[in-house]
Amino acid sequence: MAAPMFAFLLGLSWLVLTPVCIWLLFGRGHRGLLRVTGALTLVALQTATMITGFTERSARIPAQTVAVRDPRAAVGADANGPAGAQAGQAPRAAASATPSAAPTPAPTPAPSGQPACDSRVPNPEAVRLSFHGRALHGLTVYWPASPAQCDTATVAVHQAGHRLRIWLREGAEARQHEGARNVPVRVEQGMASLSLRLSPATRHRRRYVAINGHTGDKIPLRSRIS
Repeated sequence: MAAPMFAFLLGLSWLVLTPVCIWLLFGRGHRGLLRVTGALTLVALQTATMITGFTERSARIPAQTVAVRDPRAAVGADANGPAGAQAGQAPRAAASATPSAAPTPAPTPAPSGQPACDSRVPNPEAVRLSFHGRALHGLTVYWPASPAQCDTATVAVHQAGHRLRIWLREGAEARQHEGARNVPVRVEQGMASLSLRLSPATRHRRRYVAINGHTGDKIPLRSRIS
């Protein structure tokens, strides 16, 4: 309590005596004694201020040192106690729970009943018609083979006059259209094909038009596939 009071009085002395000392030093008509008194008073104030500053600084250093060192000591003490053991176990538990430490799941095997071929809707490139006398009794459809070509395909043919609408799908049997049948597929020189016998045979017409049932596009008719 004494130190703050002394500092307050010292500051008040500076506030009151500084103008007086300046007047004694630089006032007109003042002799040497008055000027020396003003100078000594300023020196005394400066000396008292320096001593007060050093005293307060030396008083604060031990407290600051204790404040800085206490947390380190507390941490060291906690590290040796049960709390420190729990704190040490927490990072290890967190590290063990990281995704990198988790075992990599094994890939799920494919079901045994899953088809190995490439089930798709191919785009026929040509159709060859087969005639018996004056009756159309069959046709062969050609399309580019795929690397995972299926051994069978589902095909349906609907005739309306001279139009032959053909639906073709490889792989799993999908009887979505009336009269659809699952027939084997042959692959020769990169071309897949299937042959379908029409039952009953239809009367021969001069011009037939083959149409892709999925897209509505015309399929060229060929008598021979090179």
